Amino acid sequence: MSSVEESAGRVLALFAILVLLAAMATFATGVIAPLAPARTSIIDVPCATPYVNPSPYDELVYHRKYAEGPSVSARAAILVEASTGAILYARNEHEIREPASITKIMTAIVAIERGDLADIVKVSAGAARVGGSSLGLAAGQCYKLEELIRATMLRSGNDGATAVAEHVGGSVAGFVELMNARAASMGLKHTSFANPHGLSAPGHHSTAYDIALMCIWGFRLRKFADIVGCPELWSSPLAGGQPRLAYNTNRLLWSLAGADGVKTGTTSKAGHCLAASATRDGLQFIAVVLRSGARFHDASTLLEYGFANFVRVDVAKAGEPVADALAGRRGAATAGLATARDVSMVVRRDEVDQLDAQVIVAERLKANTKAGRHSGWLRVLFDDEEVGAYPLYTVEGPKKRG
Repeated sequence: MSSVEESAGRVLALFAILVLLAAMATFATGVIAPLAPARTSIIDVPCATPYVNPSPYDELVYHRKYAEGPSVSARAAILVEASTGAILYARNEHEIREPASITKIMTAIVAIERGDLADIVKVSAGAARVGGSSLGLAAGQCYKLEELIRATMLRSGNDGATAVAEHVGGSVAGFVELMNARAASMGLKHTSFANPHGLSAPGHHSTAYDIALMCIWGFRLRKFADIVGCPELWSSPLAGGQPRLAYNTNRLLWSLAGADGVKTGTTSKAGHCLAASATRDGLQFIAVVLRSGARFHDASTLLEYGFANFVRVDVAKAGEPVADALAGRRGAATAGLATARDVSMVVRRDEVDQLDAQVIVAERLKANTKAGRHSGWLRVLFDDEEVGAYPLYTVEGPKKRG
């Protein structure tokens, strides 16, 4: 066996032990501490849309026992861990259905990203006439854009969503184009918007899978997270009219520990729908239930199932060395190897000991190797089966050993 292979073998054994020890040390908390704190990231993700794409994954990934879980009444349902995109439970998650007012999640995302939240929005006559769930807006009233987005999300106002769309997109049609462009950039493959509020319309549909992914994107915006996690809001026009206290339609914000979002939705065709999220000890789960007979019960059941049965293992932190590679003709120097992104896995609590990691170094590095060179792979194994492979890069140039 070559010295490089011997080094890789030693690294593998040590790294596997470290992962397991870290997992067992904080098993009860739900989130397992990373092996080392992140310092820097050297990844550069190309973007083919007007939006920056920070997503660490192209789509969600399934836990092997995703079909197992609690019984829920919803026609379609999904449970996802937000930081890793791991699907822990799913049923009919790709079935195309009407999202009702869950649509407003995308309305809020686009308005936050595209609009100036300090802008003044003047409510048009057309917006004030939109039917269904309403904020009771009157034509000519003026609101700050941020306050109107907040009130729209809390009370699911179709008139508010329309006023926001007209202001940010120039027209409802223009805003809908932005919504569909954003959906495409998120990778929502079965989502199409025809309006900003969610009332039934031809070509207006989504899936539980797409909605969960959309929520993950939304939570990357601090303002979005702040808005959807707010249980109540004082709201009033800038001039005239009486202030009103608006309560969020998402009852879980009062009844479920750690609940922090996101949106209800109801129409006769869509039925009762809910996208809900909760965070405890740094671990966030997102549950989506569509056409549910008891949406708050269904969503809370899924969220509690996630907290009770799953744990996240932080395998590697971006820029933090997980191994050393030999360098130079006689291996007299070493260079630290690190991933360019955080690597985490979600497993059942009783499966942690089945998680392992391997570091593979293809060849000995040259003594003049520069930082940022792709020099190996980090393989993550579950029950001896590869579940992910991540490139390793040199963190800095080789340094002499000893």
